[in-house]
Amino acid sequence: MLIPLIALAGVLPAPALARGMDEPRASLMVGALLAFAAVLAALALLVQARRLRRRDMQLHARNAHLAAANAELREVTERAEAKARMLDGVLAAMADGILVVDAGLRLAGWNPRFPDYAGVPRRALRIGMPLREVIRLQAEAGEFGMVDPEAETERRMAMFHNGTAPQRLQRERPDGSRLELRRTPLPGGGYVTLYTPILAPAAAAAGDAMQAAFRQEWTSRIPRLTAAAADGDVAEARAVAHALRGVAANAGWTRAAAAMEGIEETAAAGALTQLRLLTAGLPQDPAAWN
Repeated sequence: MLIPLIALAGVLPAPALARGMDEPRASLMVGALLAFAAVLAALALLVQARRLRRRDMQLHARNAHLAAANAELREVTERAEAKARMLDGVLAAMADGILVVDAGLRLAGWNPRFPDYAGVPRRALRIGMPLREVIRLQAEAGEFGMVDPEAETERRMAMFHNGTAPQRLQRERPDGSRLELRRTPLPGGGYVTLYTPILAPAAAAAGDAMQAAFRQEWTSRIPRLTAAAADGDVAEARAVAHALRGVAANAGWTRAAAAMEGIEETAAAGALTQLRLLTAGLPQDPAAWN
């Protein structure tokens, strides 16, 4: 607004010139100059308004992008947390003890069964705890028999360091029970160890009967899942997949449980085409998943 007025002041006639003009002509000139100044002021306001509008549009687009990114991040976080909760539930329900050790031979994770089978106090375990300390606790508790704890710890750690630690072994615990240990190396270093109790004949027979019951439940529900997907009944497919996931988790069929989780999520999303692809030709025998 100031620039047009200053320009107007610069071009208005001096008093001496104004006195040489007749009054009508002077009035016309002043009116024209005022109109010109008004046009300049309007143009300046228009330019400023356009700049503000562009800035507002840019801010709006940036805010929309941030909102979309935040929504996507929340969705990914919620899915990750849901999967983590499911994994924790599966690990807690497993009859085996599980220990995960990283490449530096430090504890990276374990399930609730591990301390019982390893013979170490739960409160003594912590993430990042050196494996050496766990082995020492086991040796001091007599898990390896009548041995010198220090020497036995060094002996076992040497096997881990030089790669001669057995991948599969059985050992007897102080209470007379027996365990089978199976170690699986991890791609980035470290390994996972499964501690599986070796059951007495009567207990083994009971376990076999339970597995047979799980298998029968599985084979009876698979056709229902396939039929629901073929008929486009996503609600029924989701319910059956959820039930099958529970059966698989209780039976220890981890891959089958993971597959059913994927089918359940697909049904929940209403992706009928993908659901039919996932359920086509599902194996009746859960052992085929493992």
